[in-house]
Amino acid sequence: MPKNLSKEEEQYLLKFGSNLRRLRDNRGMTQADLVYEAGVHGNMVGRIERGERAANILQLEKIARALELEISELFEFVE
Repeated sequence: MPKNLSKEEEQYLLKFGSNLRRLRDNRGMTQADLVYEAGVHGNMVGRIERGERAANILQLEKIARALELEISELFEFVE
């Protein structure tokens, strides 16, 4: 988990990560598939999904493109 985050921010990262995992799973992709397709660092997807890392806008754009989504869809959380 990134340092100096509030509980609310930590919860948001966990929610985002859970949503990313759902979107990836819905496309039948493994973390390794998404890393390869997005061209991001090897452990980045797993760390984002676990709420351990906050991705920057360029990384989000690569991930969204690899999932064939708009960036905004990464933030459409299903409750």
